[in-house]
Amino acid sequence: MSTALVNGVALRYEIHGEGFPVVLLNGLGGNRKDWYEQVPVFSQHYQTITYDHRGTGDSNKPETGYSIDQFADDCIGVLDHLDLERVHLVGYSMGGRIAQAIASRYPDRVAALVLAATAAKPNALNLYSLKLGAYLYKNYGPSAAASVGPLVDFTHSYFAKALPVLVDKLGAVPENPMPLHAFMGHVGAIEGHDTSGVLGSIRSPTLVVIGDQEWLNPLPDANALVEGIPDARLQVITGASHGLIVEQPEQFNQCVLDFFCEYHRLADGLSLS
Repeated sequence: MSTALVNGVALRYEIHGEGFPVVLLNGLGGNRKDWYEQVPVFSQHYQTITYDHRGTGDSNKPETGYSIDQFADDCIGVLDHLDLERVHLVGYSMGGRIAQAIASRYPDRVAALVLAATAAKPNALNLYSLKLGAYLYKNYGPSAAASVGPLVDFTHSYFAKALPVLVDKLGAVPENPMPLHAFMGHVGAIEGHDTSGVLGSIRSPTLVVIGDQEWLNPLPDANALVEGIPDARLQVITGASHGLIVEQPEQFNQCVLDFFCEYHRLADGLSLS
């Protein structure tokens, strides 16, 4: 684990593998460790970079400075710290919202873009779930808020397989939990996010990925991204809900790697497969 001092905040990051750089952006309440199903696979072909957003994991947790645009600026700061001019971006959930902001505001920095289980702006269910999470976090602590997550993230079939593990985690305090002010800052960032008016400025080839049982950011949200971004396509992962990177990692990883491979074939005449 290394540290980048970015916009006055120390952000912790990890780099695995070699090759063209890929940056993975995690979702609300998570950290760089959420990509445990992706890093070992992606790093066989690419330099794979994960980091903790401000307020999460091992990064600093300032009292203020939480917005999607600030998270986007932080990511650019990490790229500058690493002397990376251009990268592939993979954003999951809130990370997908950050990735949209980066690709629209810093188009020259993004080669190919993957937006997974995300949307251009919060829908009514997003807003309610954020309010519920904030209420639980504020009144009952991080363990209560974390216990609700699986209800949003996973399918019935995943629950059937993982029930003993999920039950064991009930009431457990998450490792290195976010302080309340940081969690509320992240919630507010999502509530205030709206890139629907700037999707047309995204120039990167874009893969929008959604689970076939996603209900937090459902198919209409994914279609809005595909319709708004000039060079975008949709990939549906079977047997997955919001937590598709964990529920169906093989499907997710393969479609992302295929997408990147196609990008490099078209750009360079080379295949990284």
